[in-house]
Amino acid sequence: MICNAILTPIVLIVRTIIAVIREIVTTVCGWVSSIITTLKTIVEKICKWLPWPLDKLCDLVTKVIEVTETVWDWVCREVLQRIIDLVEIIVEYIIYILKWVCWVVDWIVRFPDLVLCWLGIEPRRYITVCVKILTDGRGRPAVSVATVEGWLRDAGTIFDRCAITLVVCSIELVAKPDYLTGTRCDFSGMFQRFFTWFSNNTCGCCSSVTVYIVESIPGASGCAYPGTDWVTVAASGDGTVIVQEIGHLADLWSHSDDPDNVMTDQGGGTHDQITSGQCCMLRTARFSLGYPRCRDQHRMGKEPVPGWMGEPFERSPRGGHGHDHRG
Repeated sequence: MICNAILTPIVLIVRTIIAVIREIVTTVCGWVSSIITTLKTIVEKICKWLPWPLDKLCDLVTKVIEVTETVWDWVCREVLQRIIDLVEIIVEYIIYILKWVCWVVDWIVRFPDLVLCWLGIEPRRYITVCVKILTDGRGRPAVSVATVEGWLRDAGTIFDRCAITLVVCSIELVAKPDYLTGTRCDFSGMFQRFFTWFSNNTCGCCSSVTVYIVESIPGASGCAYPGTDWVTVAASGDGTVIVQEIGHLADLWSHSDDPDNVMTDQGGGTHDQITSGQCCMLRTARFSLGYPRCRDQHRMGKEPVPGWMGEPFERSPRGGHGHDHRG
């Protein structure tokens, strides 16, 4: 979309500037801390060789250096880093608001595309995703890479029914133990730190979707906040959850009562069916392009689903209980 095409480079530049400033501050803080530590070590050694009362005066100098070290570490950790975090949070909320402005503006282009789709004119489209599997402090992922690859294959098969190719640019492990179980899927979650962290660490802006794999989401196996460029999928999810959450980003906000439909929140059923109307919404979404967005990619949907994935999908239970429904 035109507005998103303009917004994307601006967002990338702003995020890059903030990342560079954070790196500079971290480097300078570490450099100064190292100098202070080295100076303290040297003074302590000198103090051991000085006679009384010079050794006492030297000890006093050591105490002053220790206090300076403590104050400097506090300034770096609690002041400078928090200021950068605050700036980053404010910027991400401004970007979020601008994305909604673009959403309104881009309907000027999207509506004619929807009409063409309703008339059956459906050239192949591409939805680009990158996947970030969160890990704990020891590097243990919420879900194995092999399992996620199976989910993506299933999701690609469903998208292919809409003449959409799911393009997976990358699958990577990201150490972020705080958010393995610390995310939510309600309105108040928009004002939590995970919301701005996920927004800031996407693989781009506006023309692709980042899929974060977490261990659990209270009350859901997947979550999408409309207007963002990312979704979360819990370990209890599967390929149909990925499609549903991306569908929410494509403005398929409500759930279907048909348990066979991919946008359902009902128990039972196959969860793998998709209507032509839903396909049109996905095909005209801001992140649905006429070309694959990355060079090194896997295109899901054309290859047959592996036998171990089930016939044709291996699905998690849905509906019936609060902890099983999808966001």
